[in-house]
Amino acid sequence: MVFLSSVILLLNNSRITENFKNTIDLNTKNIIINNSYIITYLSSLLLFTTIPAVLVAVNCNPKNPIFYGLLAFIFSDIYLLQWSIKKFIFRYGNYCKL
Repeated sequence: MVFLSSVILLLNNSRITENFKNTIDLNTKNIIINNSYIITYLSSLLLFTTIPAVLVAVNCNPKNPIFYGLLAFIFSDIYLLQWSIKKFIFRYGNYCKL
């Protein structure tokens, strides 16, 4: 989800591409403002979606925390979905006590 939303954001931001196309009227203030909005959005998206998935993955898989942490970082929404299904719907016994 993080990757998808960041791609959509970057593809739909026509102001950035127009700023680079019009190098004659290069307005650095607008470029800095646009890029700061993008960086703020992506960092908040990472903070609220990816970090909880990585924490769950590392705590639930103590034998191989790096692999599962990386997997949860890349596929954070899918990882949290499968974790919540196993934990709260199927109610597996002794599954990932947090």
